[in-house]
Amino acid sequence: GSDIIVATDGNFSQRHRKDAGDCPEFYTPEYFLTKEHVDSVGHRIVAARGKPPKARKPAKVPDEAVNDCEEGHDSGSGSTVKTNMDHYDDGGVMALVCRHNVPLFLANIDTPGEQQKYAVSLIEHLFTHLPPTATVTVLYDVGCVLDRSLNLYDILPVSITSRLDFGTSAMHTYVHQWSCQIVYNPRIRKGPGLSDGEGVERFWSRLRKMIGVTWVSAVCCIFIKSFPNAESVSSAAEESGCWTDKPAQ
Repeated sequence: GSDIIVATDGNFSQRHRKDAGDCPEFYTPEYFLTKEHVDSVGHRIVAARGKPPKARKPAKVPDEAVNDCEEGHDSGSGSTVKTNMDHYDDGGVMALVCRHNVPLFLANIDTPGEQQKYAVSLIEHLFTHLPPTATVTVLYDVGCVLDRSLNLYDILPVSITSRLDFGTSAMHTYVHQWSCQIVYNPRIRKGPGLSDGEGVERFWSRLRKMIGVTWVSAVCCIFIKSFPNAESVSSAAEESGCWTDKPAQ
């Protein structure tokens, strides 16, 4: 197994509304990566993907299986919209935790989806704090997808990728293809031991009280319990195609 086991994942409940404004700057965060650093990693990924893929050894998992895994997870595709950024300047948080569920580093998510630049920037920053021979296993919901990307493109230097290994988190792994699980499932492969990669979820659970209560209501929703003539409102709503609640008995 690796010397160090960490887990990473994003949370789109920890948001910041644009209209809330910013307080005066009085503190430089020690654990949050700067937007400039994360964006620079994003530009590097875009530039690397603009070049032909590298010649690689036989794939650990068939590309067809990894493609299915990517399509089966929201975090697999960075284009999946998870937050309406018209109302938020930060739509979520990405965290990297150790196997004891202790947060190491975080990054604000300022894109509608969970792009690879967040996980890559956290992993790269972690290696700046490690001995030059330390090996790391990263457990991530779509670890198979990120592993393939790093093998195909020069996103991270060889000095890091040669010491980097990936697995999937234990709860999410059963959505992956069987050929993927054989290689990346922490409950099947050797190395992770009892580490399940769900430490980030436990971290989010501890922060749940920091999530503001947000009320969301569709424009055409009609709660007919609020109206005295429930039957007539129900008929009108059904004709207009709006969703309605059942009238009170």
